Amino acid sequence: MNGEMKVGLFVLVGSVLLGAALFMLGDYSFRSYYTISAEFTDVAGLPDKSTVKLSGVEVGKIKRIYLHDNRVIVELNVLEGVLIHRGARFLVGSTSVIGSKYLQIDQGDPALPVIKPGETVQGHDNISLDKAVARALESLESLVGDVRGQGKFAKNLAEILDNLRETTANLNEIVANGQPHAEKSIERLDTITARLDEMIIKTDAIVDKVNRGEGVAGALVSDQKLKEEVSSTISNLKDASASVKAALNRVGGFRTYLKWDYKYEPLASSSKNNFGLKIYPRDGRYYYLGAANMVNTRDTARGTDFEVLNTIDAQLGWERGAVDFYAGVLRGSGGSGVRWQPFYNSRWDRLTVLVEASEFTRNRTIKGRRFDKPRYDAGMEVKVNKYLSAGVRLNDMAETKRVNYTTRLIFEDKDIAYLFGFATLGSLKK
Repeated sequence: MNGEMKVGLFVLVGSVLLGAALFMLGDYSFRSYYTISAEFTDVAGLPDKSTVKLSGVEVGKIKRIYLHDNRVIVELNVLEGVLIHRGARFLVGSTSVIGSKYLQIDQGDPALPVIKPGETVQGHDNISLDKAVARALESLESLVGDVRGQGKFAKNLAEILDNLRETTANLNEIVANGQPHAEKSIERLDTITARLDEMIIKTDAIVDKVNRGEGVAGALVSDQKLKEEVSSTISNLKDASASVKAALNRVGGFRTYLKWDYKYEPLASSSKNNFGLKIYPRDGRYYYLGAANMVNTRDTARGTDFEVLNTIDAQLGWERGAVDFYAGVLRGSGGSGVRWQPFYNSRWDRLTVLVEASEFTRNRTIKGRRFDKPRYDAGMEVKVNKYLSAGVRLNDMAETKRVNYTTRLIFEDKDIAYLFGFATLGSLKK
């Protein structure tokens, strides 16, 4: 190898090393980035080229930091594929109290859109360590000045001590003046105790006489006939009070509710109403009597309606916790139903699921259509408040499958309840 080749090889190696050094010192990379900007009032000494971390993971570098309209703009290079959602918090972080600083990003809500390249977001300003220390020193200096007598704290403390001395002196005076009275009170207490002892002795003597049958009380205890008469009188009083209590319970034990159901059927383009009275003679048991599918038959129908109109409802029902079972006459035909609250005694107990079955022997033609299957209805309703509820029902699922939208209004009528209570007073045993 001659001298020229050695020189050329040396220059080539040096050029490669110089390029590698420039590449590393210049922070060049083959990875792709996108740029977003964060706007701050104060970045607390955040240096250029520092790292950007998302939820503690390094995802980029700071491109540059500059001032614009008295605001600090920090341009960030973020790795392609790293998604930062709106609502994310941009703030200056630090590895320790005196450690290096970096830009910290706390991820936003994943349900919100992603911040797009080139957008400017609002950063959250942190109080720098030196400012925090300065404020703490100012507060400490103010406190020391107050303690030394140069502020309100020392004056208030002096006033508290003066009041404490006056209070102590007054307490000493009260104790000195009250000592004779306390001694007299103790003497009186001893006297009362002695009298109580005498009363106890006399009481024992009276009890002993009663046990021996002496005196009026003794006669009451020892005379068997008198004892029986007293017992009979007490028994009659107990029976009378029980009868009065039963009568009052009968009068006030009824609960009655007036109910109105409004139903709209889109396929028939018609609406119907149910009116009824629900009577609770006791908890968990009720009777229902009302009119069903009430319409004006003189109105012109705008669609085909297969419902039996202007009929009656008469049912007997039982309520057991989340389940309400009833049976009787449904829309003029025999049937039964169940209402169930799947979320009973919870914050979602407003929902009720309904299933009904009726007309088990149906075999007739209604408006040109043959019906020969029992009627099955299902639905659900949501209680808006204690008076109003709304829901949806699927009627006659085995035949026509008609959807009805329902609204129910129910309220308690105490006057009717008292009327039923007074009407049943005659059933009490005399």
